[in-house]
Amino acid sequence: MQAHKSEVAALVATVERFGESLRRGTSRVYDPVRVGVLRIAAERGKVRPGEVAEALDVLPSSVTRHVQVLAEQGFLAVTTDPSDRRASLVEATDAGRDQVRQFVQAGVDVFGAVVADWSAEDLRTLNGLLERLLADWAEKGTEHQRAYRAKRRFGWSET
Repeated sequence: MQAHKSEVAALVATVERFGESLRRGTSRVYDPVRVGVLRIAAERGKVRPGEVAEALDVLPSSVTRHVQVLAEQGFLAVTTDPSDRRASLVEATDAGRDQVRQFVQAGVDVFGAVVADWSAEDLRTLNGLLERLLADWAEKGTEHQRAYRAKRRFGWSET
């Protein structure tokens, strides 16, 4: 049975409220792009800043600024790309990888406190549904967003 439009609208509202709640709570504590840069460098090893920008869907200049700060803090090492001397590679240092581990643990601790009275089954169900939503979004969401943007423009959102 397919969802009704009102159920989809309720889901959109809930996801938006949850996203906004996370954004408000986290933006006071850390810069999500900076954490994303460090996390990608820790996960992938040596990576070009442009690849990081693409993965995070942010402007390359933003990644460049964050790379500079993270390198100054000792969390990233920046080297010249041997295959293209004009480009650079970034890689998380041991201190950077430790920061990522601490960040992940903080997320587990906070979420753990929020869902402390949830059953294991509730957590598995929610996680499974969110994984499904993410997979479907990756498969269909971006394409539908592009198609929608091509048809309609919102005057208040144009840059």
